[in-house]
Amino acid sequence: MTPGPATIATMFRPLRLDQPTVGSMRARGVLSTIGIGLQGVLRFVLSVAIGRIGGPAVLGVVNSAISAALFLSLLWPASAGAAGSKFVARARGAGDFEEATVVAAHLGRRTAASTAVLALVAVAGWATIGHGGVEAGLCVAALVVGYSGYAFTRGVQFGAGQVARATYWDVTSVLLGLGGVLVALAAGVRGTALVLPLAGAYLVYTVAGYPHGVHGRPTRVLRRELDGFVLLGVTASMASGGVLQLSMVVARVFDSAAAAGQYASALALATPASLLASSLNLVLFPAMAESWGRGDVIGFRRQTDYAMRLLLLVLVGVFGSLALCSPMLGLIFGPKYAQAEELLPILLLGVLAVSVAVVPSTAITTRSQRGMVIYSATCVGGLLVGILTWLALVPGHGVLGVAVGNVVAGLVVAVVPTAIVWRDGQRWLALMVRTVLAVAAVGALLALRQAVDLSLWVDVVLVPVFLGTWLAVSAGDVRTVLLPLLRRRRPMMDPG
Repeated sequence: MTPGPATIATMFRPLRLDQPTVGSMRARGVLSTIGIGLQGVLRFVLSVAIGRIGGPAVLGVVNSAISAALFLSLLWPASAGAAGSKFVARARGAGDFEEATVVAAHLGRRTAASTAVLALVAVAGWATIGHGGVEAGLCVAALVVGYSGYAFTRGVQFGAGQVARATYWDVTSVLLGLGGVLVALAAGVRGTALVLPLAGAYLVYTVAGYPHGVHGRPTRVLRRELDGFVLLGVTASMASGGVLQLSMVVARVFDSAAAAGQYASALALATPASLLASSLNLVLFPAMAESWGRGDVIGFRRQTDYAMRLLLLVLVGVFGSLALCSPMLGLIFGPKYAQAEELLPILLLGVLAVSVAVVPSTAITTRSQRGMVIYSATCVGGLLVGILTWLALVPGHGVLGVAVGNVVAGLVVAVVPTAIVWRDGQRWLALMVRTVLAVAAVGALLALRQAVDLSLWVDVVLVPVFLGTWLAVSAGDVRTVLLPLLRRRRPMMDPG
């Protein structure tokens, strides 16, 4: 994906909110997947490099610092990016470019103010729980600033329909971050300072993608709607995706740095796959917002059905294959990471549950503020159940208890929005039955492998068998959803 001269010139121009949306939904979906996929690859490659060179203890400290920074960014900036994606797109769908500008300006001011506060919290918080002093806290604060700006500017670019621009800057930031960390490792840097190259890369993205020149203040009604959406989004994000980031910090605080490193290595393989759902959401959210803004209810429902089928078709195959390949963690990270093999399937199940909730939660939050309230309350319930599980299991089981808490929280978050959208006229019974059976089959194969002590080569054979079976039982969705996408044709968004 090499940009041509015209594209490169566009990358360095100020972001305009009144330009036409670039590319079809399919093309934007592909580019979004590439951009977020690269961010996932960045985290994974860095985890492998740090884990092999620095060992489990260093990996545990660094990944805990990253998770702490990402968790803090959920306390406003990340949801402000989601708000930018929705409300800028909604205004553009209604042809009101002045409102799109006012929305971006208001959310930008709020993001800047909240980021400053969160950076101070990062210094004090990490100096306390990270056992690294003020210097380490400043490193985490720098990453909070960089990632918060990245999350906001990326959301606004998606809302403006400039997905290609956002993706090219994703590529640039990944190269900068990866190169910087590898140079730091080669220079002998260890510990929390390794997050500084990542912070710098995200700051470059922020400066390049920020909607400079936007101005104005929204009406009182619109301002309340924007701030209410972000506040509810903060609640939902903290209690859904935030659980995963918080679990890494919990693993570091309540277990040893080496055990946290084991958890981090398993999380490094489980997390990138979940970014597929995030990339779909970034494209789906503004597309559905535009449809809803036009009053196209039928198209809205078709988009929801199509996205759910595509998401499950891909994610079940990916997560099932990764779970069956868990013994390969030792080959990737080294023999010191044997405990991570039993953690990976559990973490994958929790991440799969949260990922499944992406489409139905987007559907109910796009339609009304009430849907946002319902989803936020569900996420809070999932978080509370997860915390209770941690309190019960972590003292006796360490990082294994942390992983189980993730699964419990994820299941709560997935069930409620899926049930609401399912009742809204979607024909998902066969889809859900085969999904549950596929997950059960993976669990049975894992139990069989542990009981019989199968060799690694048997696992290699099990993966294509599982994938082939999954695609066979999902033949209808393969034909109507996946194949048209691969052939660059418009998929049938009502497969029935």
